[in-house]
Amino acid sequence: MLENIEQIVNRLKNETNDLTDIIYRKKTIQKKNIYIIYNEPLTSSDKISDFIVRSLNHIEQEKIKTAHILERIENNISNFKVKRIQNYNQICFYLHRGFTIILIEDEKEALALETKANIARGISQPQTENTVRGAKDAFVEDYQVNLGLIKKRIKTNDLWIEGLTIGKYTATQVGVLSIHGIVKEDLVNQVITQLKQIDIDGIIDSGVIKNLIEKETKSIFPTIITTERPDIVSKALLNGKVAIVVDNSPYILIVPGLLNDYFKTMEDVYGKGMNITFTRIIKFLAFIIALFTPAVYIALITYNQEMIPTDLLADFATQRDGVPFPAFFEGVIMIISFEILRESDLRVPSFSGSALSIVGALILGDAAVSAGIVSPIMIIVIAITAISSLPFTEYELENALRWYRLLFMLGGAFLGIVGVLAMTIFFIIRLSHLESFGKPYLMPFTPTDIDSLKNSIVKFPLKSLNKRPNYLSNNRTMQRRKK
Repeated sequence: MLENIEQIVNRLKNETNDLTDIIYRKKTIQKKNIYIIYNEPLTSSDKISDFIVRSLNHIEQEKIKTAHILERIENNISNFKVKRIQNYNQICFYLHRGFTIILIEDEKEALALETKANIARGISQPQTENTVRGAKDAFVEDYQVNLGLIKKRIKTNDLWIEGLTIGKYTATQVGVLSIHGIVKEDLVNQVITQLKQIDIDGIIDSGVIKNLIEKETKSIFPTIITTERPDIVSKALLNGKVAIVVDNSPYILIVPGLLNDYFKTMEDVYGKGMNITFTRIIKFLAFIIALFTPAVYIALITYNQEMIPTDLLADFATQRDGVPFPAFFEGVIMIISFEILRESDLRVPSFSGSALSIVGALILGDAAVSAGIVSPIMIIVIAITAISSLPFTEYELENALRWYRLLFMLGGAFLGIVGVLAMTIFFIIRLSHLESFGKPYLMPFTPTDIDSLKNSIVKFPLKSLNKRPNYLSNNRTMQRRKK
């Protein structure tokens, strides 16, 4: 039950330090005082004046006596979204979300009317996930717009959304999306349970939630997919996955996220099987090259020269003549140099990024070789490694490759090929023990799921991909139009 409206207004002014952005407008209708309260930066003045104030003036001019003035305002107000609120906490909740509050003297309830201003950017093309063929729209920082982009693709009552509010001060709106009848209920319950356990001052972006529920210290490999494309989210929901939409973030989280998911794109759905299979094989080869190439080179040039053909070994020795550093330190210097260039290219303005890349890659690289600091073959090895990491757009996956690449290089520097093999075994064991929301990270390879293997490395014809993954859904049969 609400207190005296004057007390509510005074309390609100005290708690907000008499913030000038919160507007209090007082009116009198049928000898009853009415306060119109709104947060100016979050609301549209046109909506307030055109719909709310004009409707209240019309009610005042009619001069119809009624004891239920709240019901009269509610029924005659020109606003589609009207909510009744019963306490002070609800007033604050809606006030800071772009609603206009109407307090009426001697009434036990107040009204909250949606008058949000359009302060979000328009829908644009994806910035980090380029698409060759397919939809060109991307998520924005508005919660409702992002839900609309998904609902535009999935038109069914079975698209269920569980709404949560997380963050003591930000009170960020979070939605858990799933398709009832396809998703496994235990997965949805697990996600909701973990979200409800979050106790934090504020959620600024979906990345905060990602780190909190991913248990970031367990593995450096990403176990939650992050995407800005609505078509990827829609496809994941249809397969039985769960999506997490966070207000003020253009990136949606998809769980579970397994290793094989990062080798697929939405273009795989539209292309022919043979072409997509070739592309996926290239990506797996790029993953292996990005991980192993520097370590294998260091192992061969340091310990296992007998494995290199004599002519090639002589060529390597000629190129390394005069280089003062061992191969391991030479490789570390070049990798660190490349990572500095890469981070600079990401952070600096786009108009100067290309110039920095050209200066760093060409001029500095050529100068380092001419000065005898590094050998030309090491430049080639690091260049191939860097190029091979480019097909992967997930930033966390690239970071994981960085760390394991250094570990493999250490193994090659101390034990040669034996060290590389030892690190490979350790790498496979780590991935085998990793899980994403109870699902093995190396699915569908181990444990093996035959139907999912049809769309892993080799893509079978679309008509044969008629079953959902066993680890994601009990409703495995996909609907096909009968001829």
